[in-house]
Amino acid sequence: MSAVLEIKGASVTLKRSGQDVAILDDFNLSIAPGEMLGLVGESGSGKTIAALAIMRLLPPGAKIQGEILLNGENLVQASETRMREMRGRSVGMVFQNPLAALNPSHTVAVQIGEAWRVHQGGSKAQARAKALELLGEVGIPSPETRLDDYPHQFSGGMRQRVMIAMALACSPQLLIADEPTTGLDPLIARQIMELIARLRRDRNMAVLFVTHDLSVVQEHADAIHVLYAGRSVEWGKAAAFFGHPRHPYSEALLGAVARLGQKRLQNIPGNLPEPESRPPGCRFAPRCTYAQEVCHAAYPPADIAGGTMAACLYPLPTSAKPYAESYVPGPRQRFSPLLDVQDLTVRYAAARPWFGQGRKVVPSLADVTLSFGKGECLGVVGESGSGKSTLGRAVLQMVRYDGEVLLDGRNFKTLTSMARRELRRKIQVVFQDPRESMNPRMTIGEIIAEPLRLAGRLRTVELAARVRELLGQVGLNPEMAARFPGAVSGGQAQRIAIARALAAEPSLMVLDEPTSALDVSTQAMLLNLLKDLSLRHGFSYILISHDFAVVSYMADRIAVLNAGRIVELNDTSALISAPQNPYTAALINAVPQLQPHFGQARTA
Repeated sequence: MSAVLEIKGASVTLKRSGQDVAILDDFNLSIAPGEMLGLVGESGSGKTIAALAIMRLLPPGAKIQGEILLNGENLVQASETRMREMRGRSVGMVFQNPLAALNPSHTVAVQIGEAWRVHQGGSKAQARAKALELLGEVGIPSPETRLDDYPHQFSGGMRQRVMIAMALACSPQLLIADEPTTGLDPLIARQIMELIARLRRDRNMAVLFVTHDLSVVQEHADAIHVLYAGRSVEWGKAAAFFGHPRHPYSEALLGAVARLGQKRLQNIPGNLPEPESRPPGCRFAPRCTYAQEVCHAAYPPADIAGGTMAACLYPLPTSAKPYAESYVPGPRQRFSPLLDVQDLTVRYAAARPWFGQGRKVVPSLADVTLSFGKGECLGVVGESGSGKSTLGRAVLQMVRYDGEVLLDGRNFKTLTSMARRELRRKIQVVFQDPRESMNPRMTIGEIIAEPLRLAGRLRTVELAARVRELLGQVGLNPEMAARFPGAVSGGQAQRIAIARALAAEPSLMVLDEPTSALDVSTQAMLLNLLKDLSLRHGFSYILISHDFAVVSYMADRIAVLNAGRIVELNDTSALISAPQNPYTAALINAVPQLQPHFGQARTA
């Protein structure tokens, strides 16, 4: 069977500071009709660059060498006119953020129909009929009533379905899906993955699935390709990879994945090398616990065993025994009281209707009651729109609410304005995208020092010393204080946000989806950091997330929200092992679970 996509020795360079910098080196892969290949690796490994190279959508100044063959045609040598013909007709792409990829000023019928008319011709009426057919195929309920809706009128999962419908408009032989489930709750993410799996079977379509979620790859992909710092480190059949990972980097990635009830995540020491300063030998060698002196000399040749190729001089043997961490719940720890929420209700006014009187009041939270103690982590889970973030904002005093919120026994509603502001400083927040809460014109040092400066607690010299201390606490180089937010990675930005939160010496931190867009290694590092800080300093957390595995790792107890109400609240171990509510059970069952794999087979 001939491959739909075949890449031979592809390399990509980008312009940086006037110099050509290699981002992707000697990249090779092939995908057969009806096959799904998972392309995985940390952020900065080259996954998205590889996908954009196939589409020829790289930034200006980029150079591609080698061959990228789509049904035998070399896309590297194709003209831009020819590529416009190929995009959509032969290869479609689904992006991570559908709202950014869709035109907000056009209805979905117009956008899907336009993609079809560009390549197939036909009238507007025919294009509209095709859009209706595609919306039905991707599972949009009552598609005939949604044709004239705009992207903002759809939920995140439904927008992703619209993007898939656009990508499939001309029946491409190859679909590139770049992190299509990142940021979606587990129930919606499972629906999207089942949709992609059904469509590739029905259409015999090849799928290149770009992701950092190894559990999704294990569940859906036929083959896998692992990238590290622009080079391939392991590739082959997915079943063989998850049964016997051969490269130390693959083993490290698998150990960093959060599983339900896991006791400790494995950190990968060090950081991914920058493209300008990649080592000459094995690029993973500086972080590898098994590396020998010879590993630093030259890039190793591929070694095959157990069904996968591994570019390693000392690949892991296939004779290792599988392991799975068992989760044995211990007795629940007793915590002294910290936060008490009683009958919390938040109502939002919906948009004014075209006809009728007044504004419709919609409850976002209804009669929420909970409490937890000092040093405790409370996980809050539920689908998008369940009220998770609203609960966090109410605790942070960012929205109006009915009911009571007490911190250390003090009721916010009964305090004076000055006393309320002082108590509010005891609650800090870390958002999903930390850069959105950082002033791009302030240095990292100024951002971290801002809470201390506003409180007027320290002099200038003392502020600088405290900033260096806080950066060290979150595992960052104190010299980073002079940088600006645009010069740090996503994982570093989250650590900076945590350092800023710690500066105010809070009693409680609200973490709103702090790891949803991070790769597994960065996520493991941050979760371990938060857990260690809690043990060391007694911090309390409200962890808001749609990732049940992440919440189960961090939380002492879990509150499950559905339609603004708590449907279950219990100790983490009891809730995972024996959920009492059908909705909780559905959420847990929707979590893609990485199955036990073969762990470390030797000592360093």
